[in-house]
Amino acid sequence: MAAIVQVAKAVRFAFVGCGTIARHHLGALKQSSHATAVTAVVDVNRERAESLLRLLPKTQEENSQKCKMFTSLADALQWGEFDAVIVMVPHHLHEPYATECLQAGKHLLLEKTMAHTVESCQNILKQAEGAQQVVMVGENSIFWPEVQKAKELIESGTIGEPYFAQANYWESIGSMTFYEDIPTEDDWFFDPARAGGGVLMNGATHWIRPLRLWFGNIVEVVGTLGYPYKLVRQKSESLAHAMLR
Repeated sequence: MAAIVQVAKAVRFAFVGCGTIARHHLGALKQSSHATAVTAVVDVNRERAESLLRLLPKTQEENSQKCKMFTSLADALQWGEFDAVIVMVPHHLHEPYATECLQAGKHLLLEKTMAHTVESCQNILKQAEGAQQVVMVGENSIFWPEVQKAKELIESGTIGEPYFAQANYWESIGSMTFYEDIPTEDDWFFDPARAGGGVLMNGATHWIRPLRLWFGNIVEVVGTLGYPYKLVRQKSESLAHAMLR
């Protein structure tokens, strides 16, 4: 008697924002053990969208799961042939894009930082609480192997009860080696009104999140910000020191 194999339906994704971060998400989907397909790519820059299209697995077309390209989220949502959206756009667009996706009934993975202001973050959280869809912020540091191992050692009592941890983070703002295209001085990445901040918003959150995982939520902060790079490019903080309790 032949075995009956139940094949799970592939989760169909729309990629909104087709820059460098999108390539990392695409690489993760390719390695996933779950069935996935990217059926829509959205970017105001058509060339960026076309570049990402060329990186999609050939198996998608073989399985008749072709990907469509759009230059606006509204047009993609009107078409709607996807289950979930990964939003990878400048921070000041996170709230309106999240709102559109949730109102359209799509599951949502929102790249960190959640938004550029506390008010926008609260609005997103309020919508997520009342939604039937899965909503997640793409803060991946809690899944890093070393962070999970530390959590395991703490919970098992192997290293006793920790009372202090120190996290250090730095990057070369001048070279921006993580990005293939170095942002220009007028890029959103360096604009406080669009990014919401500098080194704390764009990188240090990766180290703050594990501290919360190990010690619990933050109840008090004492800190200071510095702007040594302000005259060159970064208009927000490029130096920060903080004590968290």
